[in-house]
Amino acid sequence: MTLVLEVSVQPKIMVVSFMIKKAYAVQMSYEVSDTEKVAGEKAILAFNFSVKKLYLASEHLNIMKTPFKDNPEMDSKDIMKARAAIRRFRDKAIDNFNEFKHASFKCVNMMQEFSSDTQSVKLMKSFISSVDDLESSVNDFSELFSDLESKSFAKDVVSIIESIQKQCDEIEEIINDRIKYHIQSNILATSWVDSVSNEFQMQVEQKTPLILELFDKRQDQLNDIIKERGSLSGD
Repeated sequence: MTLVLEVSVQPKIMVVSFMIKKAYAVQMSYEVSDTEKVAGEKAILAFNFSVKKLYLASEHLNIMKTPFKDNPEMDSKDIMKARAAIRRFRDKAIDNFNEFKHASFKCVNMMQEFSSDTQSVKLMKSFISSVDDLESSVNDFSELFSDLESKSFAKDVVSIIESIQKQCDEIEEIINDRIKYHIQSNILATSWVDSVSNEFQMQVEQKTPLILELFDKRQDQLNDIIKERGSLSGD
C-alpha cells in the first residue's frame, strides 16, 4: 500500500494574549491495489466471524450469571452439590473464549497486508491490547472456581462475568465501529450508497450537474439565435 501524505495549512486567527495560532489539517489518502481490496474483503469476513464467536462467548456467561445474581446469598453447600455442572460450565466458557482468540488471531494475521497503513496499525494495536485484557479477565474468572466454598463466590462470579461482558462489548465496538469502518471507508472505499446499490442491484444514475445542464441549454439557445440571424442576413 502506497501512503500519500498531503499537508494543508489552514490559518485560523485567534487573539489570545496577542498570540496567533495556526491550525494544520492533515489529510491522508491511499492508493489501494486490487490485491489489497481482496484482502480487505477477507478481513471483513474474518472480523464478522470473530464478532460472532465473541457474542456466543459473552451470552454463554448468562447461564451462570442469572441464577447467581438472583440469589447472591446462595449457600456454599448448594454450590458444592452442583460443582460438577459448575465446572463444566467453566470449561465451556473458557473454550468459547479460546475460539474467539483463535478467530482474532486470524484477523490480526490478515491485517498484516496493511502494515504500511499507520491507521490500520494503530487500530490493530488497540484491538490486540483489548483481547489481552479480556484474556486476563477470563483467567481471573477461571481462578474463582478453585474455591467454590467461598462465601463470596456467587457475588464474585457475577462481578467478574459482568466485567468480562463489558469488555466484550468494548471489543465488539472496536471491531464494528472502528476497524471495519476503516476497512470499508479507506481500503474498500465503500459507503452506504454502495451497500444499498448492491442490495437492490441498482446503480446510481450519473446525472449532469445542474449548472452544466443550464449552461448547455443556454448555449443551444444562443446557437439557434445565431443560425436564425445568419439565415435572415442571407435573405
